[in-house]
Amino acid sequence: MPLFPIKSMSQQCELENAAEDYRTAVRAEQYRVSGKALYIAAFPGSKYIPFAALNQVWSKNTGISVTGTCGKQIPMVCLRLRYDGEFYQNILFEKQAGVDKVLERIRACRPDVPVDRNTAPRA
Repeated sequence: MPLFPIKSMSQQCELENAAEDYRTAVRAEQYRVSGKALYIAAFPGSKYIPFAALNQVWSKNTGISVTGTCGKQIPMVCLRLRYDGEFYQNILFEKQAGVDKVLERIRACRPDVPVDRNTAPRA
């Protein structure tokens, strides 16, 4: 049993046994994803977004500026999850493979949720 409880980021939806579901989750870069939720490391304890709370999901190529407003950027893929009708959570991945692993699990659990892959290179 974890020292701190695993908390849902959704105010409308919670998993009955989040700790057990977390144990079945697989790693997707620095996150964990199960068949029911995406887990994000936080202090104290982990947080999760249950797939049952999702309204819309999309991914987009982006970058993080290394030197400030101008200069080099590290290419990233941003996965944006809209849940509870009004809240958003941006999840950054280094590679598209991590995003694809999460999207597979979301599609398997919630095929009715619109998923958009806007992965065109940034201009």
